[in-house]
Amino acid sequence: MSDCLKQRPGVRQVCGKTGVHGLFFRTLLMPTLSQNHRQILAAKPLDGKRTYYRIQGVPGLLLDVRPNGKRCWFVRYQPGGRNSRTFRWYKIGDARVIGLHDATRHANKVVKAVLDENRDPHAERVAEVREGQTFGQLFEEWFTRHAEPKLVRAETDRIIYRCHIEKGFARTRVADLKRVEIGRFRDKVAKEASPLTSNSVIELIGRVLNWGMDEGLIEVNPAARLRKVGIKKPRERVLAVADIRTFWNALAAMEAMTGEHMAKGERGRMLSPATRSILRLLLLTGQRRGEVVGARKSELELAGREPVWTIPGERTKNGLLHRLPLCPSAKVEFEKAVAASPAGSLYVFPSPGMESDQPVSAEAVTRAMSRLVAELKISTVSPHDLRRTVGTEMARMGLPVHIRALVLNHSPQTRGVTDAVYNRYAYDKEKRQALGKWEGRLHEILGSKRGS
Repeated sequence: MSDCLKQRPGVRQVCGKTGVHGLFFRTLLMPTLSQNHRQILAAKPLDGKRTYYRIQGVPGLLLDVRPNGKRCWFVRYQPGGRNSRTFRWYKIGDARVIGLHDATRHANKVVKAVLDENRDPHAERVAEVREGQTFGQLFEEWFTRHAEPKLVRAETDRIIYRCHIEKGFARTRVADLKRVEIGRFRDKVAKEASPLTSNSVIELIGRVLNWGMDEGLIEVNPAARLRKVGIKKPRERVLAVADIRTFWNALAAMEAMTGEHMAKGERGRMLSPATRSILRLLLLTGQRRGEVVGARKSELELAGREPVWTIPGERTKNGLLHRLPLCPSAKVEFEKAVAASPAGSLYVFPSPGMESDQPVSAEAVTRAMSRLVAELKISTVSPHDLRRTVGTEMARMGLPVHIRALVLNHSPQTRGVTDAVYNRYAYDKEKRQALGKWEGRLHEILGSKRGS
């Protein structure tokens, strides 16, 4: 151990703590560094665990050294004097950027404010941050800490924010948000976009503010229970047999299209190979748009006689792992897409021109499909309507409701408590048979042989 370290008995136990609170009552056992730049830069985490060092001669100043190489300056003090049992940790900043001289000056300033002026610098900083925090800053914190790691629809929420909320409230302090202003903003979005879009906007604002309350970042949610103006009706759109045939044949015709076709005015119908595969797989598998678009190569088992696609729970709407046997046509479609995908990509359908490896945008697929059906003069239909079409056709073929629910991975509530909680049989055989029958029905609609 370095001779710069003045260590008392029990220091190894103290340094083994992972959080600052476990060190409050044992500060005197912390290792100590002298006021020497080289010794401070050379300080290592003891036993490979996060370690707090006192700086000799500088009251309250601590150096936090972590196993990952990060090191940070803190000031530890007791508001109310030494008789107080309350401790505060005031963060000065990155020790790789802030030198000992500046850290010492800052620590002395904090300690003086506590002892001579009876102030609490940490509480003042928290209040200042809360006072000046904008809704845009709160949204980014919510997205980074909560939405991105936990929510399947995180990217959709970010799109809603950027398209509708950012211009209105990004720079508004949360403390200044008024219920009446949010209500007027809701009405404006309903008029300029649609009532249902305004519903999504209000829901997102409310969720961000509720999270801020739960985290202690704000005191109230001014958007709580704000009335929604859009009446959401269940969609009932199902493609007719003739529309299925027209839609599928249009995708097939694009396989032979060239730039000449686009020059002749067929540009609106020219979709990328990845988009064409995604739309076919939506109709072959009946799965959700986001699940198909975000498919990873590691989820597919295409070799062998019984190919299967395993969608992990973090990518499904109900949070449950979903094993989906693949019919021959779906297997072929996935094989083509995997072969066309760059070898280094994790995704079956990677987004073109992205620096980081990301799947193609789900919204881009929806827009492409919208252009296509408009060109084909098919009444408005969305990717989710393809899923509804699969479910409807399976019902028409007489497949039992519980098998249809398993194929579509509907919420367990639709299958009953006993089946959802206690039955862990995957039903691969039954799902494979159901999807095989649907594939046969689809080729019958198209007037083609199975697998062609």
